[in-house]
Amino acid sequence: MPISRDVRRRAAAEPDRSALVGASGTVSYGELAARAERRAEALAAAGVAAGHAVLCAEPDPADLLAGVLAADLLEAAAVVADADWPDAVRKPATDAARALVDRHGSAVSLVVFTSGSTGTPRPVARTRRSWTFSFPTFSALTGVGAHDTVLVPGRLSGSLFLYGALHALTMGAAVHALPSWSPADAARACEACTAVHLVPSMLTELLDRLDPAGRLRTVVCGGAHLDPGVRAAAAAAEVEVVDYYGAAELSFVAIRRPGLPPDRLRPFPEVEVDVRDGVIWARGPYLALGLDRDSDGFATVGDHGVRHDDGTLSVHGRGDAAITTGGATVVAEAVEHVLRQVPGVAEVACVGTPHDRLGQVVAAVVEPRPDHAATLAELRAAAAAGLPATDRPRLWYAVDRLPRTPGGKVARAEVGASLRDGTLGARVLS
Repeated sequence: MPISRDVRRRAAAEPDRSALVGASGTVSYGELAARAERRAEALAAAGVAAGHAVLCAEPDPADLLAGVLAADLLEAAAVVADADWPDAVRKPATDAARALVDRHGSAVSLVVFTSGSTGTPRPVARTRRSWTFSFPTFSALTGVGAHDTVLVPGRLSGSLFLYGALHALTMGAAVHALPSWSPADAARACEACTAVHLVPSMLTELLDRLDPAGRLRTVVCGGAHLDPGVRAAAAAAEVEVVDYYGAAELSFVAIRRPGLPPDRLRPFPEVEVDVRDGVIWARGPYLALGLDRDSDGFATVGDHGVRHDDGTLSVHGRGDAAITTGGATVVAEAVEHVLRQVPGVAEVACVGTPHDRLGQVVAAVVEPRPDHAATLAELRAAAAAGLPATDRPRLWYAVDRLPRTPGGKVARAEVGASLRDGTLGARVLS
């Protein structure tokens, strides 16, 4: 990962150039490079070297990015976690990340997290090349470069936002980082920002507040299907939308190009796409380290889609075990694992229910024990203690008995369909 090298080069040539704008003020390239070097010196003095893990979970984006750059200087692995994770989430997640770094050593440059099936975020390891090799292509496809001020309106613990920040710094652009998503704050920032990384639900809220006199010209949108109405609203605001399909484990898979139908994308340059039995597989230089691959080097995260005769791809979404809400992917088993520990819960199924703005929201359907039923307060407390905010159910129901498969497992797909059409017989928990 040449990011620290590029930041130091920019700092030497233009030390006063703005690197980062945030709640705590503006940080120049010179100051950011100096912070990273001081952090690297302190880490080295503490015994950190190539192949070691460095936890980066600071709430201040400048401090977090300085930590990532410091790890890069030492050829260590930056483990980027959320500052607000509860202890029950953070410790097992970071322990798993350190184990991943121990296994792969200095090949790991960066560890980000995605939802896992064990109730904790799952670490995803990246080599230096698997992200930075895409930087020049990404710049060419989006037009984002050194002349831009790039808005990153979410936590840098999210791989979509971290990629946006690191790409911008490598290109010599200025990063405007928000500590968390706020439509009003993002709209104000776009008075000065020329590009933004976000997901469709954010774009909808942003367009409602966008000042037409602002400087925003490019939206890079990933994480979920973009409604044609939102695309039309962006065009009316004279904002170009570049939307893509990918995953934390796969990075870029496909991107929308001019002239394509609204439901089709082209494979990202250097990426090969195959669809087998309705499941999307990808092969290329951007795959995560240690990701399970077939004998031909293809990997999948279980997303469904169709590959058309002209080579374009239509993405239909995840299987029934994954819920896409506001651009985040929530694995149902992870939520169920936490809720199943609550006294009074005999069984539970988590499904996605339609939502106008977020695409879907997480709904939990609980089968109570006959002798004792968990209260809504107990269920919410368990979710708050054991899950990231994105994974917590927004809707809560109870049903006398959840439908099962012939093998005795909860029939999650049937639960979701029956809940949506009103035939499940569930009652709202209150």
